[in-house]
Amino acid sequence: MSKHTAIIGLEIHLELKTKSKMFCSCVNDPDQTKPNTYVCPVCLAHPGTLPVPNHEAIGLTVLVAKSLGCKIAENSKFDRKHYFYPDLPKGYQISQFDRPIGEHGSVSINLTSTKNHRTKAVIGITRVHLEEDTAKLEHGTKNETLVDFNRAGVPLVEIVSDPDIQSGIEAKAYCQELQTIFRYLKVSDANMEKGQMRCEANVSVQETGKYEIVNGVVKALGEYQLNPKIEVKNINSFRAVEKAIDYEIQRQSDLVDKGVTWGPETRGWSDEKQETYTQRVKESAADYRYFPEPDIPVFNPLVIAGDRPLPELPTAKRDRFHNEYGFSWADAILLAAEEQTATFAEEVYSELIEWLHSLPETKAATDDIILENKAKLAKLAGGWITSKLFGALTERNLSFSELKISPENFAELIALTYAERVNSTNANKILGEMLDANTDIDPTHIMEDKGYGQIKDEDALGTIVDQVIADSPVQVAAFKAGKEPLMQFLKGMVMKATEGSADPTTAEKLLREKLK
Repeated sequence: MSKHTAIIGLEIHLELKTKSKMFCSCVNDPDQTKPNTYVCPVCLAHPGTLPVPNHEAIGLTVLVAKSLGCKIAENSKFDRKHYFYPDLPKGYQISQFDRPIGEHGSVSINLTSTKNHRTKAVIGITRVHLEEDTAKLEHGTKNETLVDFNRAGVPLVEIVSDPDIQSGIEAKAYCQELQTIFRYLKVSDANMEKGQMRCEANVSVQETGKYEIVNGVVKALGEYQLNPKIEVKNINSFRAVEKAIDYEIQRQSDLVDKGVTWGPETRGWSDEKQETYTQRVKESAADYRYFPEPDIPVFNPLVIAGDRPLPELPTAKRDRFHNEYGFSWADAILLAAEEQTATFAEEVYSELIEWLHSLPETKAATDDIILENKAKLAKLAGGWITSKLFGALTERNLSFSELKISPENFAELIALTYAERVNSTNANKILGEMLDANTDIDPTHIMEDKGYGQIKDEDALGTIVDQVIADSPVQVAAFKAGKEPLMQFLKGMVMKATEGSADPTTAEKLLREKLK
């Protein structure tokens, strides 16, 4: 057992996708390239201005808190969080301190997945609160700093986890799961590279067995003195989350081994150097001098939010995909990662059943296929989507949102392979042509126009088999002498001559008959 244990809590900041800012009517568009376009006296903190809370932002925050299993406060309030920095025009941020919108939730994360097994971890959620974002600082090359207030006042949800995370890979999985949930809820695009979702990690390394965690609070046992936690900022990708945390764990472990002590501080992450660096001494809650925001009364979040039912969330969808359709856990996780791909997969599966009912080769056995071979059918559909389709999109540098193939036509292509009307090689060619077309194309028409269908006609194949035998006298002689593996070579030559269109079973049957 390691003598050190990492204790990690994450603070996730999420920009909400509302039309206006948190406390004024300015357009909510922090990505506007022209600086200081969407500003007004309220978000610039001119004297005498008053904040008016955005009810839509409160409603979306309630939705986020509900999705994480939090208890929603009956009475919540806003507070002033004081600190002095150029990106904060008022000298304080309107945030929430002791009465957040949601508390005490949890989220399950998948750490590993195999064909039919997965490992989960449950990360507690301490609180979900709502605040306003700060302005954006731009540091010039001549030692000057410019301030863009387009982002100042944008609705920002903060999700604070319990200290339940123990490694960089767990932190990465947690962030990815939250991003998926946020996108399912349609509250934010949650793009880390654009700053729509930001992560700050609180990391400490303690001696194993010398502490306990009670109600989300780390407490020392006996006379043990807890090592201070370090907050790591400037993390702008999932990969950076994992790398920054693992680096900080190793750095603190090395300090402990050397007997070096340290105080609480805020550190940044350098992607270029792949290391953390000191930014400033970390503030405490007392340093912020919180007090209730006097210009905004106490409010009931549920009353303001109204009736906002939760959609089917990713965890439930993954479970349903595995249990109802028979998708493997690995495929279920991939298919449910985005709501768009999940919807496509469900529609493809439904259309595939319809196609199997309609094709003469499978019509009679369709019910048996569904009942007895559900896993086989799910493996076929899941493989075609997650491997062949996703792979072909990646090769063409296309996103799933650019896909023009309808679920019906994609299901038809899968059905053609299942019915053995087209082999896997030619089916991939058909998929490529469907992707490269500007419109949705019927795969059967492509198969017939290009001659991609499987050749089962023995008369047509017989001529090709005769030519292969005539062109391969050495291999034919060796096969007749007892070298059975050469059958695969001869069959391969038939497949090559037909550009993969020959039915392998028919080709082998004819070869054996002619080589007796």
